[in-house]
Amino acid sequence: MTLLDRYILRKFFTIFLFVILGMIVVFVVIDLIENLDKFLSYHATTTQVVLYYLYYIPFIIVLTLPIDVLISTLFSMGTMAQHNEVIACQSAGISLYRLLAPLLAAALVISIVTGIATETVVVDANRARLDLYRFDIKKEKRLPVKTRHRIAIQDGPQRQVFIRYYNETRKVARDVNILFFNGTEIVRRLDARRMEWDEAHHQWILHQVAVRTFNGDQETVVHHDTLHYVPVRIQPQDLLEMERKPEEMKFTELRRFIHRMQSLGIDVRKWLVDLHMKIAYPFTNFIIVLFGAPLASRKRRSGPAVAFAVALLITFVYFIFLQSGQVLGHDGTLPPWLAAWLGNIVFGIGGIILFIAIRK
Repeated sequence: MTLLDRYILRKFFTIFLFVILGMIVVFVVIDLIENLDKFLSYHATTTQVVLYYLYYIPFIIVLTLPIDVLISTLFSMGTMAQHNEVIACQSAGISLYRLLAPLLAAALVISIVTGIATETVVVDANRARLDLYRFDIKKEKRLPVKTRHRIAIQDGPQRQVFIRYYNETRKVARDVNILFFNGTEIVRRLDARRMEWDEAHHQWILHQVAVRTFNGDQETVVHHDTLHYVPVRIQPQDLLEMERKPEEMKFTELRRFIHRMQSLGIDVRKWLVDLHMKIAYPFTNFIIVLFGAPLASRKRRSGPAVAFAVALLITFVYFIFLQSGQVLGHDGTLPPWLAAWLGNIVFGIGGIILFIAIRK
């Protein structure tokens, strides 16, 4: 790393840290004003409110990072251009591409770190924040969901159970399909209208059951009014799960959830878009610098206020593309991967065009 690289990065990260702190303060103040009446109505303590916003900070940082890095790029390169430092570097034989290289490298590192943080610190902090709000501030009881729909669960290495509806209070499941495998081949299948838990004998009882046995191309069907499902590893508590919003899931959790829904034949386009967004969104930081750096490197008479306005405008348009892509992906107009990456692709192409257009 050359002395010039260190100089550019020092300017960039100095502004970057101040912008992050400013965004956190603005975000927290606005959110606190909006939710102050709720905190007061629930008699939240000062400690709970402070802890709530401490847990909120990682999410705020990730959410505002694209505009943070863009503002930092426009201000750091803009001041260099205003003070003729860019022209001086070019006169010394340093191309503008080389001059912008440390900023792009910094943006790439920020994107990678953001992706890692989103899957670790941010998700855990977000869960802690929401749990604090639900159970400590609002005083909600930590109860599992009383009913569930479309459950898929593995019962040992060679059995899978699919349930359309389950009532936890009555411990009754409806429209149950149990598949028995030999390797990857289905050898037997139980289709039951109802399955209920027998507490006395600690086992499940199937009602109105059709037992289908497969032997090559032949199928044998036997009907039973009742049938004991043994041996079984699944307990009633295994069919419960605590409420969790999809946005609270990590990448691997969301992917498992999608696979489970696909096995039940459910349309998973919405969740596939969200899954791809978990990768695409962190790289917004790199793409937006790729787009904004060439603009900032040109000498202009406008001051910092105009640079800030430009940063807001670019970020606003960028997020329009991101949201439009998500909507088009959810309704099936675009493939999920393209819907998630639409903003990055459009602005990435725009950034490459701007880089080619600027003088070396």
